[in-house]
Amino acid sequence: MYRIEDYAKEINRCIQCNFCLEHCPVFIEDGVESSVARGRLNLIQALLIETTLAPSDRAGELLNRCLLCTNCTQGCPSGIPVDDIVITARAELQKRYGLGRGKRFLLRQVVNRSGTTNLATWALSMARRLNMVPDEFPEVASRSFEQRIPVNVKPEGEVRGKVGYFIGCATNYLYPEIGDAVLEVLTANGYEVVIPENQHCCGIPALAHGELGAAQEAVRWNTDLFAKLDVDVVITDCTSCGYMLKVKSAKTLAKDDPYQSKVATVAEKVVEITEFVTREGLWRDLKLVLGNSQDMDRMDRAEVDDTAGTNDTTDMVDATERELKVTYHVPCHRAWSPNLIQAPRKLISMLPAVSMVEMSAPQRCCGAGGSFFVDHEELAKSIRGRKLEDIHDTEADAVITQCPACRYYLSQGLKGTMPVLHPVELLAKAIRL
Repeated sequence: MYRIEDYAKEINRCIQCNFCLEHCPVFIEDGVESSVARGRLNLIQALLIETTLAPSDRAGELLNRCLLCTNCTQGCPSGIPVDDIVITARAELQKRYGLGRGKRFLLRQVVNRSGTTNLATWALSMARRLNMVPDEFPEVASRSFEQRIPVNVKPEGEVRGKVGYFIGCATNYLYPEIGDAVLEVLTANGYEVVIPENQHCCGIPALAHGELGAAQEAVRWNTDLFAKLDVDVVITDCTSCGYMLKVKSAKTLAKDDPYQSKVATVAEKVVEITEFVTREGLWRDLKLVLGNSQDMDRMDRAEVDDTAGTNDTTDMVDATERELKVTYHVPCHRAWSPNLIQAPRKLISMLPAVSMVEMSAPQRCCGAGGSFFVDHEELAKSIRGRKLEDIHDTEADAVITQCPACRYYLSQGLKGTMPVLHPVELLAKAIRL
């Protein structure tokens, strides 16, 4: 479990090498020492371990200026888990001084979600009042993905395997067309898909805010749902959900928690959808008919209702007349699987009439960081600005990414100039046609 005393030795292993400076999106923008990993570690040591620094609003603000993007952790030559330490510090501060009753209550409601949209609509309204999401945040679907999909979705033709499907909050309430695409690809290739009822949030939003109790509840609930399934793998379409299920869940619980063995069983089966597709070779006689930018934009902005994900292909041009150029934004939460960042590239290479145009810094953070873009609006926009320049320089027709938070935040920045899609949506479109 995240306990600050467990990380005292880790913090002392920092050799002040400055490698984290070049990896931190926040430091790149503001150049402030306390914004970079080594600065935060020094702050945490003084504040919570040595207690030579008194708690203050400023100290809390500095700890909250971390995106938890894990770029410093991935680039640290000493292997210091900086994001884990920051999460632990936030949890310790929350335990000692509180998070704020409104935010704490809302986080618990989000984590303990039901399949209906009533709660999601209410939670979104509350989040707007608490300034936890911007006014332009997408409305929730009229019916959640879980509400309109059966627990068992049978495959087409001969059964090739059986998989579980963890539905993240964004797919369930905001982008159900991603879920439709996942089901279409899996069932078209002979996989039975099991979608347990009453799934909860993966818990990563609560964890990021230091609300360990809510995160632990989510871990136990989802572990119970998926540990009892007789499935080959557990599919996720969200890299952050996958990160939580695969890596963070075990850390969220105490080491001697009786759930640890079940958590490990589930974690071993978790795989991101594009990685599963490329690993298993799930494409067949593909034909991709592509439309103009308006058609692609409709695909990105599919109506969030019962028909979301079933976009009309009327008036689309033949693939031989036009090649779609896409560029890939690599999500920050990518290190939990070694093949995760190459899977979309391989997938795109298999699609006819689609080509990949690499941006100069595909792994550059977009600035979303869960709710970071709300709490630090101008800083997040500045970080996003660099990413938008990279995207526009490619002259691509569309952006692909596996992170729904990135999808939303990039879409807002692109202002309709090009769609942002999940890679599996393009594959589903190819299979459908």
